[in-house]
Amino acid sequence: MKPTAIHTVFTICLALALVLGTAPGWAQEGGWGVEKWPEKGSVDFQVSLGFGGVPIGRASHTWSHDREQYRMRLAVETTGMAASLRKLGYVQQSEGRIDKGGLRPQRFDVTQLGKTPEAAVFDWDVARVSIQRGGRERRNTSLAAGDQDMLSVWRQVGGATGLPESLLVVGNKDFRRARITRLEDGESQTPAGRFATRHFKIRSEDGRITIDLWLALDRHMVPVRAVLDDTKSVKLVLEAASISPDH
Repeated sequence: MKPTAIHTVFTICLALALVLGTAPGWAQEGGWGVEKWPEKGSVDFQVSLGFGGVPIGRASHTWSHDREQYRMRLAVETTGMAASLRKLGYVQQSEGRIDKGGLRPQRFDVTQLGKTPEAAVFDWDVARVSIQRGGRERRNTSLAAGDQDMLSVWRQVGGATGLPESLLVVGNKDFRRARITRLEDGESQTPAGRFATRHFKIRSEDGRITIDLWLALDRHMVPVRAVLDDTKSVKLVLEAASISPDH
């Protein structure tokens, strides 16, 4: 694969950037499941081109919370031959509060090698989010209860007892309408082992990007697989290589 193609595909995967939308909020029967979320943990992923494809990188997803505040991080980089063709480093970080409706992001930051830092700053008092680059606002939009950033939504779907018809998932560059669908429960084989999983699909309304998430039912609903399909039918797969805590 040409270096430019790896750069394009890998950047799409890392950003998950166009999985975006607006929403009326999450159905909560008995509250959001913070008590089932370990106070800290991590998942290391292998990143490949397609199922059983050539590994092109690795990712590390970490989190911590005290039942009132949370912090999540996803760091991804190319490795091996892919890194020799194009070295990429990409970090997402989400932080915010936890309430009965789940995660309420306050800030979402993205840093990339050689690029100006970007952020989404959430102001729930006025129900607005500001997309910024280098501290300067580029655009803004209104918020509704239950809206998420592109990293916090990974945990939000795992703790919710009901899904909204659509929601706003805010990225570091844009925001678009997306729908989340719960699909079948099953088993997923990964480098870290076989897991009983719950499958969710997140699809932008314009159909440009689809993200599939498999969350481990017996590992506190942490993500053990994520698959991205773009409009060119390229599949990028993140599969768990190790999980902590492991039970």
